[in-house]
Amino acid sequence: MGRHAAGRPPLHADLFTPPPGDTARLAGESRAAAAFELLVGPHRPGLRDYVDKLTDGDGQLTDSVVKETLYRAAQDPSRYPQRPSAVRPWLVLIARTALRDGERMAPAGHDDRPQFVPPEPPAATTVLGAMDSLADTHREILVELFYRGVSLEEAAHHRGVPVETVKGWLYYAMRALRGVIDQQVADRHDL
Repeated sequence: MGRHAAGRPPLHADLFTPPPGDTARLAGESRAAAAFELLVGPHRPGLRDYVDKLTDGDGQLTDSVVKETLYRAAQDPSRYPQRPSAVRPWLVLIARTALRDGERMAPAGHDDRPQFVPPEPPAATTVLGAMDSLADTHREILVELFYRGVSLEEAAHHRGVPVETVKGWLYYAMRALRGVIDQQVADRHDL
């Protein structure tokens, strides 16, 4: 007989077989990673382009912000958007937050990263700029439904009101947003 006698496990066999329960955990992690990639994969190039514009083409800072964005996005699967149309706005919001947080958390005088000051938006109309001009109630309903991907039914249930009421709020919020954007366009053409 060779080194491994019949009926006796090979020496250090425990190094090559996962402990009980690890297989299920690893399979769950693999499924979660695949689901996350399916969710954000199509949006990676667009996210990178967006962050690249925010950082004025600083490749190192862009890579860092995109990596942090995807890390933050993957942390809580319960916050994943429920609608495909809400994924990119969700990633953009996380990227902007990661960029701002990075600037706030840098120790004073000890930051060796390239300094980044978000550029002032050009005269072009932006939805984010228009959102800042909305009333808090209008902004909240738009962020909840479009950026967080909450359904009308969930929003109504959370507030304890009928779905029709939430639809009405959404209508007036969209109408207010359209008014702000129209005003921005008119102001830009007057210049």
